[in-house]
Amino acid sequence: MDETRQQDNPSAHRSFHTAEHGGGKGPGRTKSPEETRSVPGDTVESRGTRGEEYGDRDEKGREDTGRRGRSGRPSGSKDTSAYTGVDPQEPRR
Repeated sequence: MDETRQQDNPSAHRSFHTAEHGGGKGPGRTKSPEETRSVPGDTVESRGTRGEEYGDRDEKGREDTGRRGRSGRPSGSKDTSAYTGVDPQEPRR
């Protein structure tokens, strides 16, 4: 790469200035008769566990080490009982 100038890209300008370069809004969408009717059948309540509820549980072999970095993301560690591979070894420290 021996040039230090930036190439002109007119399509990028058009992409971010749609009011200047694009047409006006279209007529809009109308709903079909099938969309306005209610859906037949029974409703089902989810029995799944939310991530917030799952995250508070203690898991065998895992340890919470608190939050790290500027983002404050949670971190943790695990021992050999938490590994699912063949012949897990104790991690070297």
